[in-house]
Amino acid sequence: MTPASRSESPPLALWAIAALCLSPFVAAALIFSYGPPKHATMSLNILMTWSAGGMSFLAGVRWGLETREPDPRWQRQGFSALAALAAWIIFLARGHAPDTWILGGFIAAFLIQWLFDHQTPDTPSRYPILSTAVTGVACVSLALALEKALHA
Repeated sequence: MTPASRSESPPLALWAIAALCLSPFVAAALIFSYGPPKHATMSLNILMTWSAGGMSFLAGVRWGLETREPDPRWQRQGFSALAALAAWIIFLARGHAPDTWILGGFIAAFLIQWLFDHQTPDTPSRYPILSTAVTGVACVSLALALEKALHA
């Protein structure tokens, strides 16, 4: 399959959908970091749940892009499955590991997924831009929450 031109950018409607889908990251991190203490637990739960879902989404998109190839590369499919699994393992560590470790784990997982995605050949030109947006918003939101959790 031939990828689209590298100059093709995502349409405005896709950016609007991305902004709506990324807003829980930002809202939860802001509420956890600056909101009333009575909402801290709920907002941290939302942030961690959204992180597991976001990581799984990126892994699923990557899996789907790979399976469209005439001869899918099993290593890349395996990494995508491991990325989704890692996200849920990090999420399920809640209560067994400090929240700071879980937040840091999600940051590391998002960055590893991003590095993997940007070294993959034959991706549509829109994917790296959108992957960077998702990863950037997720990591900044998680870092804001991590800063608060470290100094709480």
